[in-house]
Amino acid sequence: MKNESYPITEFFSDKVPNLEAFFANGKKEFWMFDGIKKMGIDKCVFFFPRHFEELKNITKKCELVYEFKSASTISPIYLYDNKVLIALAPLGGPAVANLMEELIYVGIKYFIGTGTCGAIVPIENYDTYLIPKLAIRDEGVSYHYLPASRTVGTSTLLQNSLKSTLKAHGEKFVSGTVWTTDALYRESPECIAARKSEGATGVEMETASLAAVAKARKVEYACLLYYSDYNDGITWETRIYDRVPIREEIINLSVEALLNINK
Repeated sequence: MKNESYPITEFFSDKVPNLEAFFANGKKEFWMFDGIKKMGIDKCVFFFPRHFEELKNITKKCELVYEFKSASTISPIYLYDNKVLIALAPLGGPAVANLMEELIYVGIKYFIGTGTCGAIVPIENYDTYLIPKLAIRDEGVSYHYLPASRTVGTSTLLQNSLKSTLKAHGEKFVSGTVWTTDALYRESPECIAARKSEGATGVEMETASLAAVAKARKVEYACLLYYSDYNDGITWETRIYDRVPIREEIINLSVEALLNINK
């Protein structure tokens, strides 16, 4: 379907390149996943925050199995506890969508993204996690995978598994809408008010993109986020917290949620 006004809203239903030919003739070292396939591993956690090496309780169970290489980024991918992959994900929809495509190609079917989002509504309790049900598509990648719409949903299967896992551990969470944007420094008061009116409580840069890739490629994606700061477009307030415990916890919760879908 071609829209003469704006290229970003043009959706070509035949936009499915021959990835088999592209990857087979490229320089990707997909042979490194042969062992992962033999183990039957089809689950992955995307970890977005920096300083993964500080998470000692996690890293001691990690084995490097692949490196995602783009023109400007090298993102390590680890086998964690011989059960799931942990991919150190690059920031932003385009880069991490490319990573997701490669992992889908080698057989990964279930993805949970872990990281932070900025709060755009006052947060009474920063210990509350956010499980996005919907993502507002204020970015570019999703329009290359799905026809234009206001929002895209995440995997109900993985949402439910995350909810059950968090409840079992007594963790506080909300399920709602997140705003995905490409422009970090364009969060004006007017724009934030508009997104709040659509039900968004947080803002980040990947969920809509990854949810769209997953729907188009028929895999499952959801995410578990925690609030790192508050921004109303005029004032900004950062959250002071110990990053190591919460980042280890969010990985452990996500790994457990992934493993629980087979039970």
